[in-house]
Amino acid sequence: MRATRHILISTLLVGLQGGAPVLMFSQFAQGASSLAAVPSLPPESALRARLAALVPLPGTVTQVMVAQPRVSVVDFQQRVVESGGDLKVLASVLGQAQQGNIPSYDERLGITRSEFQRYLIFRSTLVPSGRSLRLTVSRDGSRLVFGDAPGAVVLKGLSIDLGSGELSTPEGFTARPRTVQISAAQDGTGMGSSSGLAWDVRGSNPRTQNALQGHLSLLQFGGGQLLLSYNRVSIQKGRISEDNLNLLYRR
Repeated sequence: MRATRHILISTLLVGLQGGAPVLMFSQFAQGASSLAAVPSLPPESALRARLAALVPLPGTVTQVMVAQPRVSVVDFQQRVVESGGDLKVLASVLGQAQQGNIPSYDERLGITRSEFQRYLIFRSTLVPSGRSLRLTVSRDGSRLVFGDAPGAVVLKGLSIDLGSGELSTPEGFTARPRTVQISAAQDGTGMGSSSGLAWDVRGSNPRTQNALQGHLSLLQFGGGQLLLSYNRVSIQKGRISEDNLNLLYRR
């Protein structure tokens, strides 16, 4: 993750220096989901209805979610048993994985190191942090504007046009939404399948010394739960910040 951060910041700095255009990034690792994009947006009337059902209302109390790494060992146990591996070592490896730790390779498992690494799948799931916060949002004409809520400063200045869906950022950049449909197999939150809207916003302005690579999503899960996620690497007037916020709420 640290290497990814350095790459993103270096790319943003190149943009500020008048170099190649800022490259789009897919997502950050924390709390991210594999978003399957649908090529076209629904008609504007349907988009308005979708936005209205997803965006938080003024004063919405949200639950702050944090990413927790998880290690899955798909078909690992069966492979070790078939190869005649040591069952005590197998139990130790499975225990490490269940605790969220990265298991260590042991030749007594009866499989090669490359096989061992192939069976490890690393994912992040979202878990409650134990904290909650009340969002500050307001209407400015057709736009929903996020205010300066304690604990959600990263959202301050973001606004969404509830008619067109356009996202505007305080760094001075805009993005159009795309529809997303996430299956349970693609899910990276641990909460199951979902659907909603996502924005990938990027840009750099050497004159203002502002640059941004950001990803905002509004997702709806079964049972009516909604998740607002915003991940960004931002440069404002030459100052670099990296932020990640995941908020769970209901309408």
